[in-house]
Amino acid sequence: MKNKSVNFNRDLRNNIDKTQNYTLTPMEKFNILYVDDEPSNLRVFKDTYRRKFNVFTASSAKEGIKLLEKQRIDLILSDQRMPEMTGIELLKYSLERFPNINRILITGYSDIDAVENAINEAKVFQYIQKPWNEKSLSEVIDGALRIYQLEKDNIRQQMELQEAKEKAEENDMLKTEFLHNLSHEIRTPLNGIYGFAQLLGNEDISWEKRKEYVKIIQNSSVQLVNTVSTILDFSKLITQQVDVEKQEISLNGLLRELYKVFELIAKKKKIEFKFDLALGDNESFIYTDRTRLYQILSNILDNAFKYTETGLVKFGYELENDKIKVHIEDSGVGIHPDNQHLIFDRFTREEKHLSNNSSGLGLGLSISQENAKLIDALISFESEKDKGSVFYVELPFKPTKSSKGPNASELFSSLLANRTKKLKVLIVEDEEVNLYFLDILIKKITAPHDITILHAYNGKEAINTCKANVDLDMILMDIKMPILDGYEATRRIKEFMPKTPVIAQTAYSTTEDKEKAADAGCDSFIAKPIDKHKLEKIISVHLLEK
Repeated sequence: MKNKSVNFNRDLRNNIDKTQNYTLTPMEKFNILYVDDEPSNLRVFKDTYRRKFNVFTASSAKEGIKLLEKQRIDLILSDQRMPEMTGIELLKYSLERFPNINRILITGYSDIDAVENAINEAKVFQYIQKPWNEKSLSEVIDGALRIYQLEKDNIRQQMELQEAKEKAEENDMLKTEFLHNLSHEIRTPLNGIYGFAQLLGNEDISWEKRKEYVKIIQNSSVQLVNTVSTILDFSKLITQQVDVEKQEISLNGLLRELYKVFELIAKKKKIEFKFDLALGDNESFIYTDRTRLYQILSNILDNAFKYTETGLVKFGYELENDKIKVHIEDSGVGIHPDNQHLIFDRFTREEKHLSNNSSGLGLGLSISQENAKLIDALISFESEKDKGSVFYVELPFKPTKSSKGPNASELFSSLLANRTKKLKVLIVEDEEVNLYFLDILIKKITAPHDITILHAYNGKEAINTCKANVDLDMILMDIKMPILDGYEATRRIKEFMPKTPVIAQTAYSTTEDKEKAADAGCDSFIAKPIDKHKLEKIISVHLLEK
């Protein structure tokens, strides 16, 4: 079936190529060729139609053929009786060489056999008897050109429909492959979480085995969260629901963090992994969105390790005038020249035969490209098949002066150590598992300091708890809850406890959700699944301010 589609499309293209430009602009004239061995006939024809058409004339069939070969012609008119080569022979040649051009035979009354041959062999549109009448000839010419244009438009529409059909089939194939990959990426870690969680329930397993099973569950959870986060990030990017939060960051610190993350993969695959820094730590502070830049580089590094089995991966950056140019080089499979224009497309991979052995949804580079646009960065690459690739991320270098004072975490630890009053925190959450997790997490973050944690299961309970405990240090507020949601509960609480920090913690994480939370009075926002370090930073900042 696919071969038929290809052949059909090729035939359409050939038809169009043979006639060159098939669609005329409103101001463009049709090109008409008139062949006749009588100079007076040629002169009269040209004088009659030159204002309406681009008229080309030839005094012989051979001269007409030369014009056909080098000039786009939309309609041929030929006299029948000419020396060396007759009009029918010329029109038969044009039928074979340029089948879409309409043909008109001009002949005398006595040439009825020629007319019959012209109709049967040369497929002429119509024949005109000599001496021709201007009005009749004009009607025939207009009719021939109208049908010619309709046929060309029809061919173009067929070709566009065929291309659209092939594109739709390709998209369906890519989406099907994406869904298969998605199923694999979700079910694989879920199997690890569910399976080893069941094994933990056995009383006869050793403590070492329990630690091993917990580690597997943790790793599988990270893998699952990364997959879901990739899908959500992609969805946000294509619907333009992403916030850009530029701030002062340490580029060296970010690269070191990435190095530590991927160093484990390098050791496991026995691949050499190294990086280099062009600036000292005190000089490497730049102004950009750290989350976006981290995601861009992480996705490219992930691909580098995914498609490199032996050799090395190295990354770093250079300073070029007012630009920082980060490079990520690998000795992997490389990208074929024919596929290089596709690598930023969604759901695509260079090495599809590796799909069963390598994870991923084919969204990493697409997400990186979209993120790069948001932070005024530019991604480029050089690659050679079977020899590896080098990706470059170029972004503006806007150096900043970083403060050398103690960070929030250090101040938070100092604050807790010198605090005499117990911390009191309210967790508002309608899901028991989430509430239990937050309870444990907050106690770990604030340990060894004493803390009182109160619970509320909906917005109405939260309001009543706050009225009975106006000395609360902080409130963690879920948004989607029964009876009264987190937005309305926060509004009412802020009326009588305006200085108590409220942290919105929710699975909703779009720009609109963040704006609604801020409008309701929430002081910070953290998306589920909740990361311990992010929550610790938020808590420390608000308790320090308080």
